[in-house]
Amino acid sequence: MTSWWNRTDRSDRPELTNRMPAGLTESWWNVIVGAALMIGLPIIPLSGGFDAARIAFALFGLAIMVALELVFLRKLVQRIAGRRALRAERDDG
Repeated sequence: MTSWWNRTDRSDRPELTNRMPAGLTESWWNVIVGAALMIGLPIIPLSGGFDAARIAFALFGLAIMVALELVFLRKLVQRIAGRRALRAERDDG
């Protein structure tokens, strides 16, 4: 069984190994919403001023969203690679 981070094999039990959405559409949705939050989250606290606490909160939120966006992008790339591998396997057969 592969870990959820490296999962591209659909034969694994998804309820045990996959902690992200199962489909390509859901993975795209995570990437798009994550990018919007990555831009919007720092803007919200900074719209009230530029004191040290607001800047720290904005940087903390940005760091969290960048980390999540990297996970979302990695899963999307894995989904695309998995689909291509399945398509190539089906075409070879």
